[in-house]
Amino acid sequence: MLKIAKGAMLLFWLLALVNLLQPFAGPYLTWGALLILAVHVLEIALLHGRLQRQAEPWKDRLQVLLFGVLHVRGMAK
Repeated sequence: MLKIAKGAMLLFWLLALVNLLQPFAGPYLTWGALLILAVHVLEIALLHGRLQRQAEPWKDRLQVLLFGVLHVRGMAK
């Protein structure tokens, strides 16, 4: 189930990127993507200590930026 959710999130980011290049959903998708991006950046800031303890913290930060809490649930504590 987690893989399906991550796939849906990846599809969302792909659609948001395409919407920047060729607008099809008006400003709503762009504003939604900016809001989700802000929430994911906040998650990275709040989980800084936990991310530092990971084997490759930069990879985990990137995945939290893309998938948010979906990636955090699968991380080692």
